Amino acid sequence: MKHYSFFLLLPIFVWAKQALAQYGNIWAFGDKAGVDFNYSPPRPIETGINTNEGSATMCDTRGNLLFYTDGGTVWDRHHNAMPNGTDLAGVGRNITASTSQGALIIPWPGNEGFYYIFSLGSLESGYNGRLSYSIIDMSLNNGLGDIVAGEKGKIVATPSRLTEQMTAVYGNTCNVWLLVAQRSAPVTYAYNVDYRGVDTVPVVSERIQGGGIYGGSIGSMDVSPDRKKVAFAHGNLVLYDFDAGTGKLSKGYRLDAGFTGHYGVAFSPDNSKLYTATGSVAFQFDLSSNDTITMTASRLEIGEGWAVKRGPDDRIYLASGAGLSVVAYPDLAGRACNYIKDGLPLKEGTSSILGLPNQALMVTNKKSYLSYYDTIVCADSFLLFPTLQSGINYKWQDGQSAKQYSIDTSGIYWVTYQDYLSECKDYADTFHLNFSKNTRIYTSTFLRGLCKADTFHVAARTSPAWNEQWQDGSAGTGHIIRGAGVYWVTYQTDSLCASYADTFIAVYPDGDLKVSFAADTLMCLQDMLILTNNSPEEYTRFLWELDDGSSYSVRQPQHRFKEGGNYYIKLKGWISTLCFDTFSRSVYVDSVYPLHFVADRHTLCVGETVRFYPFADTGSMWLQWHFSGTEDMISRGLSVMQHAFSLPGTYPVTLKSVNRACPDTYFIDTIGLYPLPLVDLGNDIALCPGESVKVIRNRHSSPGESYNTRWSTGDTTASVEVRTPGWYSLTLTDSASGCAATGSVLVKKDCYTDIPNAFTPNHDGINDYFFPKQLLSSDVLSFTMAVFNRWGEQVFYTNNEQGKGWDGSVKGKEQPEGVYIYVISVQVRPGSTERYTGNLTLLR
Repeated sequence: MKHYSFFLLLPIFVWAKQALAQYGNIWAFGDKAGVDFNYSPPRPIETGINTNEGSATMCDTRGNLLFYTDGGTVWDRHHNAMPNGTDLAGVGRNITASTSQGALIIPWPGNEGFYYIFSLGSLESGYNGRLSYSIIDMSLNNGLGDIVAGEKGKIVATPSRLTEQMTAVYGNTCNVWLLVAQRSAPVTYAYNVDYRGVDTVPVVSERIQGGGIYGGSIGSMDVSPDRKKVAFAHGNLVLYDFDAGTGKLSKGYRLDAGFTGHYGVAFSPDNSKLYTATGSVAFQFDLSSNDTITMTASRLEIGEGWAVKRGPDDRIYLASGAGLSVVAYPDLAGRACNYIKDGLPLKEGTSSILGLPNQALMVTNKKSYLSYYDTIVCADSFLLFPTLQSGINYKWQDGQSAKQYSIDTSGIYWVTYQDYLSECKDYADTFHLNFSKNTRIYTSTFLRGLCKADTFHVAARTSPAWNEQWQDGSAGTGHIIRGAGVYWVTYQTDSLCASYADTFIAVYPDGDLKVSFAADTLMCLQDMLILTNNSPEEYTRFLWELDDGSSYSVRQPQHRFKEGGNYYIKLKGWISTLCFDTFSRSVYVDSVYPLHFVADRHTLCVGETVRFYPFADTGSMWLQWHFSGTEDMISRGLSVMQHAFSLPGTYPVTLKSVNRACPDTYFIDTIGLYPLPLVDLGNDIALCPGESVKVIRNRHSSPGESYNTRWSTGDTTASVEVRTPGWYSLTLTDSASGCAATGSVLVKKDCYTDIPNAFTPNHDGINDYFFPKQLLSSDVLSFTMAVFNRWGEQVFYTNNEQGKGWDGSVKGKEQPEGVYIYVISVQVRPGSTERYTGNLTLLR
């Protein structure tokens, strides 16, 4: 019944006040829930959020949604997560979704289009007290906004035992105070956010008289609309006085009177009432007395709910599951406030769970307008400056953003900007200017010099002068003339509305006497520098200046440098006091530095490579390596040189540095080469029937030398006995030098034939003949083969080892299937005959 009667009264009472354009006109909270306050009555919408408690939203000046967040993820106005908008806390998971007020949005004062998202870790996340921020730039992602690269999860502070409460209130100097609280102690932290950014050193309010100890970690806080009170609901219910200028909390009022469990809290629009909720019950407190006992006694149960929030339509809303409960007239005391359970239903499939969005705010500046009237401007152009030179965000009428503005045409000009240093104010300066035609005044001056090296300092003839412009485009009160020619300057003065043009004509006599000197431009440090002065005799006084701090006044000085390098030598000569000339040149002084190299080893085996690491002056032109028996090798810089020696012995290695002016330098070292052991196992051998073993040994003997022997069989003896075919190798290692060599030999099964035991002479081209398929021996001297039937009659005979063999017939007549006997005799080498007898099956 309440639900029905409430909507009957909507047009007259509840939403009769249209919502003004607000930065919090759209809410996103709970499980995909949302409310659009741009309509009357407000409309439920669906969003992309899914959070148990904390959230925050931000709209533009017309109430259009910009983005919303749960402190862990930020969604754009199309309800899509921004490309860089996840893991805002920067710990790899969401630690804010279960924080009572885990998310908060603060527009960056003085930086249009930039917003701070603050994230506060929940008690159960393990990151309790972790407070961080990320920065959104709404110009990114095609105007949908995104987190600025490198500006995500920036730590503000990690004080111990923070509660889950966080809110913000604007200060008195275009700033915002971010408020958090410490658990189990009446201590609050106020972080200042202004056009310069976030100040991570907070204003601390501690040991506040009258407030008492907080009752828990969860809950919420709210600041009264007049910014004079801060309420804390976290178990206990505590009220404090607040100074928006300093961020300090003072006198406390404990209102719970023994009743704990307060979770949500919000002030009424006129600051006179305070609304709280515990989940099972909601209360109203009357604050008009400002007396602790009276305020506590005014507690009135009005309904139920979790989070409590003041809406942009000046109603109080309470989270209550499938809908939001509403306090229609929160400024009225008692039942007149009209609490309506589930008065604002949410969209089907969405719910509020525990939390509602945090406070949305924007710094609002005071306005200041100034106008200036200049009736006459006596100049071709004029620079305009704003009244306040310490402002920020200057913008002239054509969009320029410089602090000064150049004009050359009569008209009205204006500039807007902000003052965030002394007071929170927007400025708009207007300038009315009228240019007047200037009178032109011209003067000429002749300058006569003594020599072509003379210099003149000239300036405007009429003083005071301003806006000087010289013939070469330079500006300033004076100008230096060097050489004959015509020079001029244009300027204005304060005495008349006139333009001046002064001309200076510089004239020099014919002829020009120059100083000069000769000197080696490249020399060795150990040599003496001879400076030969070639200046004309008219020059009577000289000053030599060298880069190393030396100076001489004689005509022909000599100089020895102490260090190598490039030096600049300047000669100045005078004919008279006014007439002088200068000449300079550079000299490079070469120096000899220690030269050496380091070999990665000084003894090695023949055929191995040694690396040489040079150490030399980088000013060397090149390095030249010499190895015995090879051509010299050139390298530039300090590159590593490699070389391999082919014969044993001791070899000198010479490194030469070829210098620019100093004599070449040398460094010599020696390398010792050890010989490799000699291994000779002879030619490949055969292992034939009747031979059960072969003996292999090194055929090369080295008397007096000590070697470690290792066969591929694992033996370490001087010889090994071989009983099976295969590769065999011997490795000899010199026990003194460590040099090793390896030789190998192949032992073959080289005396056997491969004899089939059946054949099929059916003329199909496969197995049509009986013959040993493969003669494995390459040393057969003679061969015979005879075939007999089962009655002992010879049916075939051959001594041709290259023949086809028996085709299963006798004198062209095919023999029957059955078993036959073969006898094969093979002589492999003189005195070694092998005989093979066996059964043969003929198949058709």
